[in-house]
Amino acid sequence: MSKKLQIPLTRQKTGLIVISHADDLLLSCGAATLALLDDGWKIHVIRVTDDRWDSWGFDEAETIRRNKSEFDEVLAALGINSLSEFGYPTDTLGDKSEVSLRNQIVKVIREIRPYLVMSFDPDSIKFEDNQDHILIGKAVAEACWTAGFDKHPDGKVDQLAPHLPIEKWYFGRVVVEETHFLDITDYRDRLIELISLHRTMISNMVAQASLQAEFLGYSLEQLRENPKIYVELLVRSRESEKYRIIGPERVNQLIKEFGVEI
Repeated sequence: MSKKLQIPLTRQKTGLIVISHADDLLLSCGAATLALLDDGWKIHVIRVTDDRWDSWGFDEAETIRRNKSEFDEVLAALGINSLSEFGYPTDTLGDKSEVSLRNQIVKVIREIRPYLVMSFDPDSIKFEDNQDHILIGKAVAEACWTAGFDKHPDGKVDQLAPHLPIEKWYFGRVVVEETHFLDITDYRDRLIELISLHRTMISNMVAQASLQAEFLGYSLEQLRENPKIYVELLVRSRESEKYRIIGPERVNQLIKEFGVEI
């Protein structure tokens, strides 16, 4: 049975969130991100793609500029000032090397040394149609253990010190083996305001919904004139965020039996 998600009790309050697109942060794990920030955690974000196609009516260069500017606005509103931009072209990761992406993530893990990592669930890809999400889920999952080998990624030992995250929090469109949930009631209003800052991406979502509606003979002009209504519908239709969490039970047991404080 799924348990209520609790913020870890630890002195190591550093988290890493790996997303493909700018709006993934709030749409996929926004409440958990807010909960961690409210508890004083330092959050580092990796955005893997440049979101060059996530707009309607703008060319690629303008789309990249708008989405970057709006993403920076969201991060500033959250109080997150630690960001890695990998800059892959959006919606093309299906053709990219998982190993290469993994190695980039390993480097960040070793640099910031997070207690927990959040990203797409590699075991829930049956319900995922976005290849960017799929590849990132696989790369993050593997990076979370290869980061602990002294010879990854290039066979040498004289590189950044190995580090293994203690917890992994996986999210997805549908989490197949849900272990934890987080009620978003207390975060709903903040999420609506923050998600609405992604003006370009939300307008693109509304335009695509309008495309289907118009094919069926209907107009969604009200949503196109006020995309925030669409954000409210997105957020208010959900009661909780769902996660598959791999926790610290194994290492805690070893510490309990054999650990000596250092």
